[in-house]
Amino acid sequence: MSICRREEEMMKRLLYILFAATLTVGCNNGDDIYIGNPQEITFNAKHVSRSALDQSDINNGVGRVYVCGVQNNSTKIFNNVAITRDAATGKWFSATKRNWVEGSNYSFHAYAYNTLDGLTITSGKDGLEFSVQQPTTYDEEAMIDYLLSYSFKVADGAMKPIVQLYLEHAMSLVEIYVVRGNMFDARLTKMTFENIYTQGSMKCTAQAVANSGSKNVWEVSPSGSNNVVYTYEPTTAVIIGDERNNTEAKMTIMCLPQQLTANTKLTIEYEVNEKVSAESPDNFVTHKEEFQLYNYQPVNYQSGHRIVYTATVDSGVNLEGVVSEWQDVDYIEGTVLPEIK
Repeated sequence: MSICRREEEMMKRLLYILFAATLTVGCNNGDDIYIGNPQEITFNAKHVSRSALDQSDINNGVGRVYVCGVQNNSTKIFNNVAITRDAATGKWFSATKRNWVEGSNYSFHAYAYNTLDGLTITSGKDGLEFSVQQPTTYDEEAMIDYLLSYSFKVADGAMKPIVQLYLEHAMSLVEIYVVRGNMFDARLTKMTFENIYTQGSMKCTAQAVANSGSKNVWEVSPSGSNNVVYTYEPTTAVIIGDERNNTEAKMTIMCLPQQLTANTKLTIEYEVNEKVSAESPDNFVTHKEEFQLYNYQPVNYQSGHRIVYTATVDSGVNLEGVVSEWQDVDYIEGTVLPEIK
């Protein structure tokens, strides 16, 4: 075989290997597989923080996803335009189609929220600034939820990537659980979480770039008074379970990120059956415990963080608190509150 012939065969083999490798990479990352017209700007929306809007809500349009984009650092495209998920392909599209332009650079971001009530996007800010009014009485269904994506940049439209919109939570989540220790029976009668801000404005001063490892940075300006009281008082006392996942005694609060004050308090009222044995008659004793949360960590509720308080009920209360990244993992970055007898 001649040298030219051998070189030709080697080139064919090299091209085949490169082609096979390209197929393998494409098949291993479903988010980047092109379906439909590859010239068309296509999106993929995923939340990266656990919130009132879960992934199924986003997929099914419960929380509308809105896209903002800039072409060549000046021309607005997809200016607060809603995108919807195509069930067949799993990709997201706008009603108005747009194609990539070779040689143009792009920058995209998106946001989503679960309700229009209590949330106002500031005009002309492309969703990067908004005002929020959380309910002034405890109502989980009325809590405002807002997610902002990381920025996704494309150097050249000729690349035609799937625009990955990773949505991150802007609020703080406060979860309060009451569980029982060694008592035979315990019931929650009332719980209050009081003296917090529910109104303010939020501005994203630094938007993270996708896959950079950084996070969106928010500037929060509370307004109004911080004397709002959230009260959970069931018609009949609810059973206190022995673990967080089986207790009915709980509160879930979407909280404006804020610094706590000396007046921020958690109060728990409950009944404990203090009978001495299973055969003894019931002996329910009423208790009331109050916690000044400013005395514990964290004293600052940050955007995208999940604060979990767990009160363990016996004849006294052991309150444990942790702060965790508000994501679909159980990574703990926080602290345990001192035991209270």
